[in-house]
Amino acid sequence: MFQQVPMVEIDGMKLVQTRAILNYIAAKYNLYGKDIKERALIDIYSEGVADLNEIILHYPFLPPGDKDGSLTQIKEKSRNFPAFEKGFLVMAGKPVLHYFNGRGRMESIRWLLAAAGVEFEEKFFETREEFEKLIQGGTLMYERVPMVEMDGMNLVESRAILRYIAAKYGLYGRNLKEQAWIDMYVEGLRDLSDMIMYFPLSLPEEKEMNLEYILQRATMRFFPVYEKALRDPGKDFLVGSQLSWADIQLLEVILMAEECKPSVLSDFPLLQEFKVRISHIPTIYKFLQPGSQRKPPLDEESIKKVKKIFKFENGMFLKNMSTIEAEY
Repeated sequence: MFQQVPMVEIDGMKLVQTRAILNYIAAKYNLYGKDIKERALIDIYSEGVADLNEIILHYPFLPPGDKDGSLTQIKEKSRNFPAFEKGFLVMAGKPVLHYFNGRGRMESIRWLLAAAGVEFEEKFFETREEFEKLIQGGTLMYERVPMVEMDGMNLVESRAILRYIAAKYGLYGRNLKEQAWIDMYVEGLRDLSDMIMYFPLSLPEEKEMNLEYILQRATMRFFPVYEKALRDPGKDFLVGSQLSWADIQLLEVILMAEECKPSVLSDFPLLQEFKVRISHIPTIYKFLQPGSQRKPPLDEESIKKVKKIFKFENGMFLKNMSTIEAEY
């Protein structure tokens, strides 16, 4: 699946996507908490460690000229270890989303809450100073967003937030095997959505090349997997017989890909039907209407604002589709 390793054969399945494999093993062997709140905390902590681990993992393979910069990044990430010692409980109430007024990592969270029929509030920071004020408030673990106040917790790390919402609202499968499939599908979708999300940061002379790369990956690697998953007669959803997080994220990514090229689904008739079918689920249909909390693609002015908020260096762009130079 997705032409990627690692792959683990376990319990009659061939699991891919590292996080999906780890989640399945942890849940199967009772290493994943007693309830969804404990799982959310485990996800948050493990995602923070995973970010640092990836940088260290790639460090030996960097060109000599890039190693000093990477070492500085490792030291900066290590500063966040005190977050493991802090509590971050808040008053429960309607979910409150803290982010800039744009898509980024928060958009999939908006989609999932909206599909679950959950009303939420948003608090936007418009400047670097407002973002730093949020950091200084002590509630932002790892000093990173998105952050969601929900059920008495300040949740960070987008995967942890999404998994908690999916589990809470019955969008995360009926058993461990279904959850493993959902994890694999959403991890593949994240790979594709990241390419599209970072596309506006392409160097001007590489935009055409990067767009071609995105469309090639979408049509040759990712969309064929989801088209195949829908081939069984009467198969309305990717996993099992009910709507899941994977279906919602697939629709989101399909619409993102169509913003790059409207005819991107021309060779995928089952995905075309899926798009129409899932779009007409009442809560999702409502979210797709003008005036909802769904955000438009970033325009040039929004990109400038994002760069100022997160202190992206001048000239910090997506050099090519295998090197992410900025994260927001």
